[in-house]
Amino acid sequence: MDNNTLLFRPLLVGSLQLPNRLVRSATAERLVLDTTDTPSPRLAAMYEAIARGGTGTIITGHVYVTSSGQCHNEMCSLADDAMIDHWRAIIAPSQAAGARVIAQINHGGASCDQKLHSVRVSPSGVATNQEGRSRALTSGEIDATIAAFGAAARRAREAGFDGVQLHGAHGYLVSQFLMQATNRRDDAWGGDATRRRAFLLAIIAEARTQVGPDYPLWLKLGVAGTPSNGLPIEEGAAAAAASFAAGVDCIEISHALGMPNNVNPTEPLLLPQAQAVRAACGLDAPLALVNGFRTRVAMEAVLASGVAQLVSLSRPLIAEPALGLNLQQGAERLLCTRCGRCWPTGLGAGIACNNPSVQKKVRARTRTLGA
Repeated sequence: MDNNTLLFRPLLVGSLQLPNRLVRSATAERLVLDTTDTPSPRLAAMYEAIARGGTGTIITGHVYVTSSGQCHNEMCSLADDAMIDHWRAIIAPSQAAGARVIAQINHGGASCDQKLHSVRVSPSGVATNQEGRSRALTSGEIDATIAAFGAAARRAREAGFDGVQLHGAHGYLVSQFLMQATNRRDDAWGGDATRRRAFLLAIIAEARTQVGPDYPLWLKLGVAGTPSNGLPIEEGAAAAAASFAAGVDCIEISHALGMPNNVNPTEPLLLPQAQAVRAACGLDAPLALVNGFRTRVAMEAVLASGVAQLVSLSRPLIAEPALGLNLQQGAERLLCTRCGRCWPTGLGAGIACNNPSVQKKVRARTRTLGA
């Protein structure tokens, strides 16, 4: 077993000691127990399998901070103190297996499912897709949403999570405030890039107030696109630097509204964006990079270059929960083909690898490597 490579060396990020450099990136698992959006015991089993499979850090699928921010059916909640004990039970097995577990908190804004919200809220009443409507948040509603993020962060700490991650990517509300195309406000919350960052920075400040100075506070930040369909690299890098200055401990780099056409064609896909953030934030700023890793060589190369200290994976761990152990045992390639067949096929199905060819390869690798 190879524990000497960068991928399997521990890392201290702020106050949090991580067992290795592998991170399970947040994925909407769609595993709830009932109509109260309580997390299902099936979620505990999923996280435990990933933890026992050698991934050092697990970030939950996004959970909503207030009912107006619920993105879709079967999205778990941290919008109420009643959820604290439920989440404590969900994450305990994976923590006992040695993983660190971080809660990702989110508000969907204009990207919420219109079946749940007849009129969705957003920075300026601009839709992020062709369906449904949104209306602009009032100043009071903005303040309430910031407070909701802070309260959800506090609940995460009380539930025993090892940290909390704010979702500032993928076209959800924080992303909508950052992007010029979706934030056309002319008050303190919009206008130039600095004012468009104000919502994010206010959430960071409120979360930090609620959880204290030493509790791990992470951010998933969308850094890809153009003014019309995302966040230009230079604006994303500036937002990252401002977020670190405001008190964030680690930033996971992703896309803003959808993968732009000009992403890096090689592995990983968002390497240029990560390089820009690294240049803006300095050599020591803790960064995680997600999207497009296919080989162990590429993961090790990113770590060795110093562009990122952590490698984040989502679909590869849906296909192969024991990927971490398999990489330690000598596996060189990720078996996930990025086919997209892991998304739930119906209510109650939950996320799972539904590609028979991939699962056949996973079983064969397990027999060979013994993970």
